[in-house]
Amino acid sequence: MHDKFHLLAVLTLLLAGSCGKESLKQDFSTPGTNRISFACSAEQNDGTLSIWEADSQIGMFCEQTGSSNQKLTIAAASAGSETALFYTDLTWGEGTHRFSLYTPYNEANTTSVIQGTLPATYAQTGSSMDHLDRYNLTYGVVETTPTAVNTPVEVRMKSMLSPVDIGIQTSKYTSGWTLEQIAIEAPADKALAGNYTFDLATEAYKITSEASPKVTINLPSLSLEESVHAYMLGAPGQEMNVSCSFEITLASEEEGNLLLKGTHQLTASTTLDIDGFDATIVDDNAVDLSRKNGVRETANCYVASEPGVTYKFPATVMGNGYTTPAVPGYTTNDGIAPGITPTALDPKSAQILWQTSPDLLSNIKLRNGYVYFTLNGEAGGGTLTVGNAVIAVYSGAGATGDILWSWHIWVTDADLEAHLQTWTVHADAAQYSNYRDPVLMDRNLGALTTADFGESETNESHGLHYQWGRKDPFIGADNSSEISRVAAPTYDSRNQELGAMTKASSFSSAAAWTHVDQKIARADIAKYPMAFVSGVDNNFWMEETAHDLWGLPISGIETNDLGHKTIYDPCPPGYRVMNPYAMTGVTSTLTGGRLANLTHHILNVGTYRNDKAALQVYCNDDQEIAKLPAGGAIFFMDEKGSFLLTRAGSYGYFWTTTMMSSGNSFQACRMHFDWNNFVSMEGGYASYGHNVRCEKIK
Repeated sequence: MHDKFHLLAVLTLLLAGSCGKESLKQDFSTPGTNRISFACSAEQNDGTLSIWEADSQIGMFCEQTGSSNQKLTIAAASAGSETALFYTDLTWGEGTHRFSLYTPYNEANTTSVIQGTLPATYAQTGSSMDHLDRYNLTYGVVETTPTAVNTPVEVRMKSMLSPVDIGIQTSKYTSGWTLEQIAIEAPADKALAGNYTFDLATEAYKITSEASPKVTINLPSLSLEESVHAYMLGAPGQEMNVSCSFEITLASEEEGNLLLKGTHQLTASTTLDIDGFDATIVDDNAVDLSRKNGVRETANCYVASEPGVTYKFPATVMGNGYTTPAVPGYTTNDGIAPGITPTALDPKSAQILWQTSPDLLSNIKLRNGYVYFTLNGEAGGGTLTVGNAVIAVYSGAGATGDILWSWHIWVTDADLEAHLQTWTVHADAAQYSNYRDPVLMDRNLGALTTADFGESETNESHGLHYQWGRKDPFIGADNSSEISRVAAPTYDSRNQELGAMTKASSFSSAAAWTHVDQKIARADIAKYPMAFVSGVDNNFWMEETAHDLWGLPISGIETNDLGHKTIYDPCPPGYRVMNPYAMTGVTSTLTGGRLANLTHHILNVGTYRNDKAALQVYCNDDQEIAKLPAGGAIFFMDEKGSFLLTRAGSYGYFWTTTMMSSGNSFQACRMHFDWNNFVSMEGGYASYGHNVRCEKIK
């Protein structure tokens, strides 16, 4: 089925409780003799029938069978159809049975009175009302006597909350104008949003807390050259007819932004003629992520933290826009440092490529050389959903053509600047002033917490994975266990869940995780940000083994040269990938060794795996503790064709900026630790996917 049957991240839908009596055998290919079964169809918000997906589940309440929130899983044969079969191991009793069914299932229910949230902010992803499915619940109640043997009970399920259609009419704002946002405010005693309860047995609905008369609908820049509609939800079974004030935000490339204000009745089907609304020219109030304290600095990653705020960043600059000069004569063994010359981008459209939760970002648009997006949550103190997303710009309109570039948006409410940590390098490196006292973030790039699995029961401290020299992040382990080998879920621009990574025979710019075992040309580095490129020999992912992709070709510490941040560096403004000597002060030798031979500075050496804890390191003599999560690594395909996300919970790997000699060739330089070793500098294949810890640029 659509998103509503397995996402519902915004709904905070079903609280407190237990599963009750749950069937142990749910996915039968045929029903048991004289067992209760169901044939369910489900209406979407627009009245059409949903297609049931293979992982669909429903919850069931029935007093006659003693069932309280019993989980039923779809019979595999009925997946992909409009009617889903659900079999149980329950036998029929005497007389009439009353069944209350709902989806998506949530184990937290104890009674048929379920709780949810009527949202105050909607993120409409297109011109249809499909986005409402993420905020809604589908349910069905049926009374029946025992059916004939092996005959399922037919249940027509329907949306609980009622859709509200707001149509926009105009003859004044057509050419070049787009609809960006609709803000609605009812009288204070009329709740348009809030927490509610809904009784599946009686269909009684009630707003219980945090009632709000305000609703905001963020829209994906809908052209007013044709009729457009915005959609929200209202209370079930109640006719809506309330006088509201409306604020309509319009935008034009040529004329800027307009705020239109007017009053109108809000009904289930509302038509607003906005030509008569009062119009005010408004400034572009988007926060420019590339400017801080009046200084402009672009990057491949931007940090956004304020819920409900609209942000922007330049869409015409590759990374930091810096030209990396070639290193003359750098041709030792198989390496070269040919330099990097960025060019100006000329994108025609922008779109979410992937995000770690539905509606993490909304209202993505390209305007006047900037990408705009609105962060989730309500402006002015709302609750923020943290996560990661990538926005791509395209050579054609409507997200067509080639991907020209893409940017990672790190959504976190952490004050990263306030938690920086100064490390002490090894004495052998301390004489070189540029390497001395590196200042690192206290978390990995893309991490959503510093709490390890033992504290948070999540792997969100791991952050994202990167191939050495690439700017493009790859998702890490999900939260199923501290040693999970399953990638965390991600969602596309329409909030549909993306599948697992699959092997591909060629490169594609489609929004899909792929693994390609051929090398990529330098000119195509930015085109395929979701393709994990192992290369034919699994050594270097690019056709040429350029050593300056992250700005520090191997030139020796004695030069006292850190190099510089390049257009492919994945860190946010003001930061770059850490230098190769940043963590050398932890061990007795410059490159490190067995944990048992360390002279100082590491906690929980023998227990960090057993306690599901990150390795804790005294990063300097001031007893400042850094947590290093064991995020594992992404490897290339194995001999069975399996994609390897491995070693999470036991091994930690962090890329550095440089290459290092390995026998008669070079490998990318990384830091690695496990239960027995802390190796601050060692070689690893550039095609591996490791974590990154960013260093403050001096």
